[in-house]
Amino acid sequence: MFLFESRVPLARRVYHRGTVNCPKCASPIHVYRLGGVAEDFSVYCKKCGTRAIYAKRALQVEELPERRRKLRG
Repeated sequence: MFLFESRVPLARRVYHRGTVNCPKCASPIHVYRLGGVAEDFSVYCKKCGTRAIYAKRALQVEELPERRRKLRG
């Protein structure tokens, strides 16, 4: 009897990321915690330094595969 005898593949984990575009430079701004976003929220653009107010319905939600952590070595 083997402990790891099961050959059932594990479900791939995914995470969700929301994206809005900066009105000044049009670069994408990523929002990683979608559960805590209010109806109107403010986000800082790392590229041009502009802060703008966005509506929650303006978020484009992307489903991405699990982020793998690199081994330190």
